[in-house]
Amino acid sequence: NLNCGEKFYNKMFMFFNAHSFDLEEEPRVIRRRLRDNTNVLDLPNKEFVNQFRVSKEVFKNILLEIAPKMEKRFRCTSIPEMTKLACFFRALAGKYQMNVGTNSYTCVSQGTTSKIVGECLEIFEDSFCGKWIRLEMNAKEESETKQAFYRSTKVPNIIGCVDCTHIPIKRPTVEVRHLYQNKSGSFSINTLMICDANLVVRYVDARTPGENDDDYVWRQSGANAYLKSLYDAGKRNFWIIGDSTLPLQPYLMTPYHNPTETYETIYNEKLLKAQKFIGKCFNTIKNRFRCIADGKAIYYLPEKATKIINVCCAIHNACIFYKDNLEFGETEAMNSKNDNWNNSTEFESDINATEEALKIRKKLAKSLKNSKD
Repeated sequence: NLNCGEKFYNKMFMFFNAHSFDLEEEPRVIRRRLRDNTNVLDLPNKEFVNQFRVSKEVFKNILLEIAPKMEKRFRCTSIPEMTKLACFFRALAGKYQMNVGTNSYTCVSQGTTSKIVGECLEIFEDSFCGKWIRLEMNAKEESETKQAFYRSTKVPNIIGCVDCTHIPIKRPTVEVRHLYQNKSGSFSINTLMICDANLVVRYVDARTPGENDDDYVWRQSGANAYLKSLYDAGKRNFWIIGDSTLPLQPYLMTPYHNPTETYETIYNEKLLKAQKFIGKCFNTIKNRFRCIADGKAIYYLPEKATKIINVCCAIHNACIFYKDNLEFGETEAMNSKNDNWNNSTEFESDINATEEALKIRKKLAKSLKNSKD
């Protein structure tokens, strides 16, 4: 019996031996013939993951979910749904359009690739992201999340960790270029994410231009509005853990600046343990989807880049659901901007903090003084 890899390469070999190509034959005709004789699922597992950054199980399950929504063309030259999804995943894997368009696994031109990416982005945004990314939790989910965080941090009532990360993008048009230029001089979207203890993305906001700081991104986010509404409605004993660049709020716990009391230092140390979850979440997503990795600008302008970030987060969640914890080699260093909270010069958290928020933090910090690590 042939394994998947042998099947794939044997098909390719037999195809080239069975067809004599006219040197003048149009490239699109050759691509179509190749496409009709290629099944990406015949690739060896390791090669499949290398090319598409997800397991075959995840790919097949997403295909079942997405294929019915893809545009139907009743022509003999139409591109199969599997090929479209493979092409889209190659783009998310960081194989830029020039590479994707000449790739032997998908056999699709660069122009067609661009159209496929656009079509898939709309489908995923409309019918996939909302299903896989949810901030709201039912009672069971909230209880399990709090327990999971407590096991790692010994801090009660944590329902998520929040932070921002700059996702590099293509240089925007001159009219808005200044809005997306961040402090380092490059162009980016300052993306806010909230994750749980399983690294599931519970919320993502990838709309804010890179010139804006984390405090601004949080304050105008839907997550802030939602959590505030819960608190204002009387819900208590829940909080998100944030870093020193975010504002201290009754439902957003941030570290002390230059702690003087023992309980303040212990509190900071425990919050740092919690905050590492979001750092690991960022690294996992960027390592899987290289199109949003540091140092690799998304090959699209801001509006489409926002959709790409959202989709990457949703697929990341699907991978966790299907237990696709695949290793991709060396993982990038974890975001370490918070590793020295006690001496940070970036502190914004206590500025304009309400007396209520300060009291809640103090009560929480004192309750942790005698807890075991």
